[in-house]
Amino acid sequence: MRDWMKVKAKLNSYAWSVQTIDILKAELDQVIDRKLDVPLEPGGWWHQFVCPEHHTELVFDPLEADGSTFRCPHGCEWEGEPYRGAWLVFKHQAMARYALQSAAVYAGTGEEIYADLGKRLIVRYAEQFPLYPVHPDAQPWMLKGRAFHQALTEAIWATTLLRGYLLLRDEGVWFDEVDLRKIDRFLHMLESSMTEYHHILSRERGNPENNYTAWLIAALFCIYAVQGETKKLKQLVEQEGGLRHHLTIAVKPDQLEFEGSIYYHVFVLRAYLIAAEMGSRVGEELFSLRGEQGQCMQGMLTVLVRLSDPNGFLPALHDGPYRRAPFAREIAEVAEIGLSIYGDKSYRRLLGHAYRELNGAAGRIGMLEALLYGTGSWDGRNGRAAPGMRNSHMLKSGEIWETGDVIDVQVTREVPRPGDAMQADRDPTAHEAGGIAGGTLNHADGDSPYSFVLPQSGFALLRTNHPQGLQALIDFGPHGGSHGHFDKLNLMIHAGDQPLSPDRGTVPYGSVLKKEWYPHTACHNTVSVGGRSQNPAEGKCMRYESAPNRSYIWVRTDEAYDHGILDRHLIMAEDWLLDWFEVEMDEPAAVDWWFHYVGTGQLHESSDEVQISGSAEPGNEDGHAYVKERSSNVWSRDGIQVDLHIANESGAVAVASFATFEGMVCSRVESLGLADDPSRPMEGIRLHRMDSKARFIVVYRAGNEPISLGWTHTADGDWLHLSDGRTARSFTMTNNGLKERVLDENLV
Repeated sequence: MRDWMKVKAKLNSYAWSVQTIDILKAELDQVIDRKLDVPLEPGGWWHQFVCPEHHTELVFDPLEADGSTFRCPHGCEWEGEPYRGAWLVFKHQAMARYALQSAAVYAGTGEEIYADLGKRLIVRYAEQFPLYPVHPDAQPWMLKGRAFHQALTEAIWATTLLRGYLLLRDEGVWFDEVDLRKIDRFLHMLESSMTEYHHILSRERGNPENNYTAWLIAALFCIYAVQGETKKLKQLVEQEGGLRHHLTIAVKPDQLEFEGSIYYHVFVLRAYLIAAEMGSRVGEELFSLRGEQGQCMQGMLTVLVRLSDPNGFLPALHDGPYRRAPFAREIAEVAEIGLSIYGDKSYRRLLGHAYRELNGAAGRIGMLEALLYGTGSWDGRNGRAAPGMRNSHMLKSGEIWETGDVIDVQVTREVPRPGDAMQADRDPTAHEAGGIAGGTLNHADGDSPYSFVLPQSGFALLRTNHPQGLQALIDFGPHGGSHGHFDKLNLMIHAGDQPLSPDRGTVPYGSVLKKEWYPHTACHNTVSVGGRSQNPAEGKCMRYESAPNRSYIWVRTDEAYDHGILDRHLIMAEDWLLDWFEVEMDEPAAVDWWFHYVGTGQLHESSDEVQISGSAEPGNEDGHAYVKERSSNVWSRDGIQVDLHIANESGAVAVASFATFEGMVCSRVESLGLADDPSRPMEGIRLHRMDSKARFIVVYRAGNEPISLGWTHTADGDWLHLSDGRTARSFTMTNNGLKERVLDENLV
């Protein structure tokens, strides 16, 4: 067993662990005092634990013995089903967590009362599990569980319970013959159902890449570790639908899970790490396991760091939440294990953010994930990362395009795929060199890398070394399957360490907004056509160039609409971001460009000639009914600047400066907010044009000072001129992307 599971040794080594175990003991004392027991009813589907009015997750108290009234954070109260069944999911998961927590506290203190609590909960579940029916209320598409609607939820719950059992057994806790027979029966039933469902997914349905599969594997590995079944575990590593195969087909070569969702990436990675932990118990080293194209757990952790902001905030790409305590605990767990196994201190950025969300300023202190998996004297309270990068070396491996790359892909061809010449030039097994394929970044703890592209997953992040500057994340990749959104060329911007226009994430799936609003194009910062959402689409990178003080990317999709092409060009400079969007349709159509932002905006026009009154209602289909138009005007001529100043309670955040085009409608809109609380509305801008061609140009700048814009028509094209007061730059659109010329390097 690895050192990171030896709780008692931590108490003698790390100051944070002593306080932690006292806090965890106090929590368990309440469980004991209240005589909490496992529920006799099976759980339902946790996604239905959501307020139908505010669409926020309901409040769960793990110390509540029995739930009958379920409260919304806004004061609503709900009773009955499906809320009761969803509450039971949380309750079963909490009781399994208490079993694991009891084992950890006993391992640190040797106090029998906590061993007895852990034993009691495990044996009670072993007794009760055969009494739960194969769930009669599960939805038809689900693989049915006993203790829950879904076998998936059952697998996750079982891994927690069995990790607690293994830790108690490690510490010499004795189970009598009667208890062992109950546990053996439970394990046999669980193994039978997990094996059957694994076969159904990987063979009968031909869907082995499903995120379910990772958890079925993790649950089976836990069972095999308890049983000492080394042969079965080794077979499930290598067989079709096994761990290595899943790593190969469910994770892209650039190390992101195939659905393009940060939530499901963490979800699958956590299952992998649990499976690897179980492998180590039977003598199999799986933490370094690699897929056929270099996919690995270490790389999956590092790509999370790459996609996070300087404070460890992760974007909610495609389906996924933001502020959920269970999700924050999952991030903490995978990052703690990663830090202990791989020693990469950049993971502290993720940990710092997760612990701030869960635990305020206390960091690791009081956190079960830290006690179980954390090592080192760092207490988790200095996790706020510095936005600058002290080292300037260039990384280039593992199928990520790094700073310094110039990728020029002609209009007639797509980004190179694995197997192309580009792949042959790079060794996907060269993790010793410190590339992303092995997941180790060659930069100091807290540093942020510059721009990069994930070519297979289809995300690009543009940023510079400016500590309070902008960073831009663009989504141009695969749709994402059942967890994808209709959001090709969606742009997400950070200003300094604050989200400016993030992806809103997704509400629990039991909310009607899961289908009616959050996946739709109008919910994102991209373009919709004809008042309808995009098709499930994939885009491609046409050109990518990057250096420490400048990045340019051109991305395209010709699949979003049947008879049109969408092109987005982004240039990230040290002090601003140029966003140039081109739309070309076969026939005239209603084209809408969307920009939703966090904060309060004020529009300022540089000329009285900019606007005339006018309006263009967004319609009611594909989520548009959730968009309210607050004001609307028609721009009267080309080339006038309109500035949107965005601020929050802390002050100015950024300015978005629009270049006007005659006849374009500019509307102030309001829509439902970030998924953690949709009832807090989000402001936005919608630019509308009825034409077969449309052009939208915006320049973003952090702070309160806009970039100056100008527009000229010349014999060699239409030129956009930008000035920050020091340097003037000029851009025009060509068949090969944006072309730039420098006008004057020293204006002042």
